[in-house]
Amino acid sequence: MEKLLLDLGNIVSASQGLAAVRRGVVSVAALPSLCAGALPERLAVFARQYPGIEVRLRDLVAERIVERVRDGDVDFGLGVRAKLGHGLAFTPLLQDRLCLFVPTEHPLASGSPSLADLDGQPMILTGRDSSVRAQIEQVFQARGLSLRVAMEANYMSTVLALVRNGLGIALLPESADDGERRLARRQLDEPGLERELGVITRSEGSLSPATSRLVECLKGMGL
Repeated sequence: MEKLLLDLGNIVSASQGLAAVRRGVVSVAALPSLCAGALPERLAVFARQYPGIEVRLRDLVAERIVERVRDGDVDFGLGVRAKLGHGLAFTPLLQDRLCLFVPTEHPLASGSPSLADLDGQPMILTGRDSSVRAQIEQVFQARGLSLRVAMEANYMSTVLALVRNGLGIALLPESADDGERRLARRQLDEPGLERELGVITRSEGSLSPATSRLVECLKGMGL
């Protein structure tokens, strides 16, 4: 009888675990560049595999992602490693890299441009609370280059539209490329332009079965 009860308990536990994987709600805070790039494709794959799990996505800047994860407002975040602080853990997912975006008729649209070529050029930057903006400012300062701010915009799609219309040039993650014409993307083969993106979670506590499945699915994400 004891063996039968134990077997029955194992069956119930397994069924409950399977149900928890097949349905539920997972909340995620992610960088705008990921939301506009590699993330939607992986979410589509996940939705086909687990149609009963609802994913609630918030696109936020890096600092806000850390706050939401720390406060428990989301199950996990997708952001950068820098400045995580105590109580948070980071699991690497992929390497992203900043690229130069210029109008197709711009002199830097051809050849092999370098960071030095951007010295004093009119730049269109994301907002001051953006991780991309912070990385650009750090790189320019380290190289002793002059960062000339022509305009600012909160959304990368807006930055690209401004570049497309000749109001300046921009350094953005390569995943921000929207494929529109009249815009050239150039790789700058220099250090300091790469950044590591990954999963941000609270150090204490464990992920729900549904959340764990989503994190596993995102490991196939690449740029």
